[in-house]
Amino acid sequence: MKKYLLVSILTVGMLLMSLASVQAADKNSKFGFIDLQKVMALSAQGQIAKGKIKARQDELRGILQKKQTDISAMKEELERQGMMLSPEKRQEKESTYQKKVRDFKIFVSDSEKDMKSLEGEFLKKMLKDLEIVTSEFGKSGKYQLILEKRSGIIYADDNNDVTDELIKAYDKWAANNQKK
Repeated sequence: MKKYLLVSILTVGMLLMSLASVQAADKNSKFGFIDLQKVMALSAQGQIAKGKIKARQDELRGILQKKQTDISAMKEELERQGMMLSPEKRQEKESTYQKKVRDFKIFVSDSEKDMKSLEGEFLKKMLKDLEIVTSEFGKSGKYQLILEKRSGIIYADDNNDVTDELIKAYDKWAANNQKK
């Protein structure tokens, strides 16, 4: 683990030193970095994805609350009537209750998987789109390199942060491509 960390740090260090030497050699070179999380959170597509995810979460939360209420009511009924029921009837109700509890746990698990899958789909699509947009943005802005802030940059001058410009470019690109 320590070897990988050391190798990663050395690699990033060498990359930054080579970038510094290239930039020193060519004053016209442009380098930038973006904050991908900020792009995901503030872009129009990110807001749309967040809204759809929240809507699905709210829908699932409503279903879960209803199921939980039903299970609680069934448990209370079983506790109230437990002594008055015949052993066979009590066993039948307990079995039904246990089945509902198992179904509830399965539904919770499936809901969590569903949400992770939905988030993954949005993330995958946004990253694919952002790759195109960043490439176009970099070419049009004559950037030699655009890095992601959290992928190894230890320090970068905020003047090289192109996140806000990229968000605008992404929003414009997404609006144009949705019309098609």
